[in-house]
Amino acid sequence: MQSPIKPAFTLIELLIVLLLMGILYGIAFNAVLPKSSTAQKQEELSLRTIDRLFKNSQHYRKESLTLYCTESKECYLVSQGKLLSTISLQQSGTAYRLNPDETLQSIDYPHIKIGTKEFRPTFAIHCRQDGYFNPQIIRVGERWLYIHPYKKPQFFDDPVEMIATIRQSDYLPDKAGYAQ
Repeated sequence: MQSPIKPAFTLIELLIVLLLMGILYGIAFNAVLPKSSTAQKQEELSLRTIDRLFKNSQHYRKESLTLYCTESKECYLVSQGKLLSTISLQQSGTAYRLNPDETLQSIDYPHIKIGTKEFRPTFAIHCRQDGYFNPQIIRVGERWLYIHPYKKPQFFDDPVEMIATIRQSDYLPDKAGYAQ
């Protein structure tokens, strides 16, 4: 006479199968699904898209924000003397000012201390509480980046072309502010 009980998997064997399936699903989803938004933001963040950093901040249009960047490509987002975040950029640059005679002059910033961090920035980008940027010229390698008060940052290969664009905009450096 045969036993009415048929052979089956034990509880341990079922748990091992479920564990293996979970591992396989985890590997598959990691490969198929896009990376997290914070990882994507870090990859996409560059001087060309630096305005996004300010606009994505929870302090945007609530407080003035300043981004200080160093020669080592480390940048510090600061508001009201407090360090909000540290960002690594793909490239660094040097700040310049446009003189009234249309010559470019590099800006030497003093040492800054925020909390325990002490550094000398090579450029600073300031976003006012109203959401407008202070105009800034940054030399990145052989290219020039112009940060307009309310337009997207724009790269130029030729400084003469950049100066002409600045002159045609509604910001005039020799008026020390925004055109009325």
